[in-house]
Amino acid sequence: MDAVAIDFETDDQGRPWQLGAVAFEYDESGKAAPGEMHDWRFESGGLMAYWEEIYGFLAGKTLIAHNIACEKTILTRLAPITPWGPWIDTLKIAKKRYPKLASHALGDLCMMFGCVPVFEGRTWHDGLYDALACGMLYEKIA
Repeated sequence: MDAVAIDFETDDQGRPWQLGAVAFEYDESGKAAPGEMHDWRFESGGLMAYWEEIYGFLAGKTLIAHNIACEKTILTRLAPITPWGPWIDTLKIAKKRYPKLASHALGDLCMMFGCVPVFEGRTWHDGLYDALACGMLYEKIA
C-alpha cells in the first residue's frame, strides 16, 4: 500500500494556507516508516501554484487524515473528477475501537498511544507535524 498522511491548515474562512504530507513506506512485514515529506505553504500564489507537485504526490495513493472531511473537501473542490483515495480516517478508527475515551483529538490520541512526533521547530496545528502524527497514530491503532 502506498499511503500518504496529509493535513491541511486553513484560515477562519476555510481557505487552505498550508498542506503537510508524509509518505509512509511499508516493508515486507507490513511495518511502516515515514519517508518523503512535503510542507507546502500558500501565502503567495495560492495552492494552485503548487498543484502539479501536490497532485503528483497524492494522486493514486491511500490518503490518511484525522477527520478527513476538511482534506477530502479541499481536494475534491480542486479536482472534482480525480478519484482521491481510498481514504483512511484515524478519527473514525479511534472512535470505533475506543468509543469510551474522553477525547479523540489527534494530540490526545498520540499522547495516549505514545506516538507524539519529535520534530524540531514544529508542534500541533502545523500541517507537516499533524500529518506525521496522524500517520504514526494510524500505525498504532490500525
